[in-house]
Amino acid sequence: MAKQAGRLFVLKKNNVTIGGGLEHGLTVNGEPIDVQSKEDLGFVTYLADTLVGRSCVVTISGLDSDKVLRGLALDTDPASVFLTDITLEYGDGDVLSGDFVMTGFGNTGSNDAGLQFSATFTSDGQWTYTPGV
Repeated sequence: MAKQAGRLFVLKKNNVTIGGGLEHGLTVNGEPIDVQSKEDLGFVTYLADTLVGRSCVVTISGLDSDKVLRGLALDTDPASVFLTDITLEYGDGDVLSGDFVMTGFGNTGSNDAGLQFSATFTSDGQWTYTPGV
């Protein structure tokens, strides 16, 4: 597999790159179903081919150069953080897309640096993964 430049791993909302992003992350979660019984002699045994609680968690942090995420987070209408237009794009053309909920947002400011932001998005339902060509 070819190496990729991290700067080409970008998060977009409505096909527009979220401004100021310096670091992006993806974690895919899922839990197997534990079906161990006394016959398993104390060893964990999982139900084959089944995961529950599957989710994708996307993170972004960087310099707060636009107010898009801040505006969504501070909006008093909870519906504003349920997003149907999020994509995470890889430099090799792979794309993760789907409905996401912004489950966290924060700003940090220090005397000698630009205003920083961080945000977390958790998938809402099944996502779509499209491999690049």
